[in-house]
Amino acid sequence: MKNVVMAHWFCGDCDVEGRDFAAEPTCWNCGGDVTVTARPTVPMDHRAADGAA
Repeated sequence: MKNVVMAHWFCGDCDVEGRDFAAEPTCWNCGGDVTVTARPTVPMDHRAADGAA
């Protein structure tokens, strides 16, 4: 099974959070810079419970 790194991030300007496979994620709401809060390794076939990423 192949694993990938998924960035979990927070945008302080919008007060939103998200997940992305990008190395340098940006906010889905404003397109601005975000603070990466975690980079867990997940199985390639992983699907988030809420449908994100």
